[in-house]
Amino acid sequence: MAPAVWFVGVPAAVGAAASFGGAGLLQHHATHRVPEREPMNAALLRDLLSLPAFRFSLLAAVVGFALQVVALHAAPLPVVQPLLVTGVMFYLGYAALLLHRPMDSGLVTGAALAVAGLAGFLLVASPSAGSASMSGAVVLPLGVGLAGLVLAALWAAARVPRRLRPLPLAAATAVCYGITAALVRSLTSISPMSVAAVVQHWQLYAVAVVGPLGFLLNQNAFQEGRLGSVAVAVITVGDPLVSISLGIAWFDDTLRSGAWPVLGEVATLAVMAGGIVLLTARAQQVAEAIRLQAKGRRR
Repeated sequence: MAPAVWFVGVPAAVGAAASFGGAGLLQHHATHRVPEREPMNAALLRDLLSLPAFRFSLLAAVVGFALQVVALHAAPLPVVQPLLVTGVMFYLGYAALLLHRPMDSGLVTGAALAVAGLAGFLLVASPSAGSASMSGAVVLPLGVGLAGLVLAALWAAARVPRRLRPLPLAAATAVCYGITAALVRSLTSISPMSVAAVVQHWQLYAVAVVGPLGFLLNQNAFQEGRLGSVAVAVITVGDPLVSISLGIAWFDDTLRSGAWPVLGEVATLAVMAGGIVLLTARAQQVAEAIRLQAKGRRR
């Protein structure tokens, strides 16, 4: 690989992952310092913006995004994305430092499997870019289908036990973030690029709706769960998978084909799913232990 990949792309991607992990931890803790809100209640963002830690988390997220742009400019997606998904590992490391507790081996194992599964999938599938513009025939029906998935996730969040609510909320967040990424990609293909040209495209206004919706659902997922590692993992692996799927459907992107690549893709996705299941189960156990410990201290 070119020197720019090792000396610019890789460090920038690792820095982005560290920034995103820190932003996630700050946001998770901030959501538990404000009144509880129902999903999609914008008052939650108003409450959070009053907290300095949350405002600092936004700065960390902006820094992470800027580093991600630098990384993608210097290195290909199959190199950058596996490094970016380590954000959940940074999250767990920061949480251990903040709580003055050793890193829980079960949480680390689950997160590592989820990250390794997604990273392996990206390396095996080696997604390649197709058209620069959207394939109009599938935009509307697929968009309606994705909106249905978000609504289904919200429906599930309202009915599952509270300890499981972060899962559907994080899944809805991942769908929104994946859609936003695909829409932004479409906007970057506008030529010539100018403000006047961008404001004439519907994708800009769709981003203005879907992006903030995803961010709000992200905060709802953090507020519902005692440990944000589950939400972080689901969003971290779900966002790129949705983005890749939309790239195939909307931009005619391609993945490697053939018996062995497909087998590898299925196997790595299974590892990723197993990691999320393990992480979810262990997170519930750790959250309960923390709750009982805090209850004992109050006595």
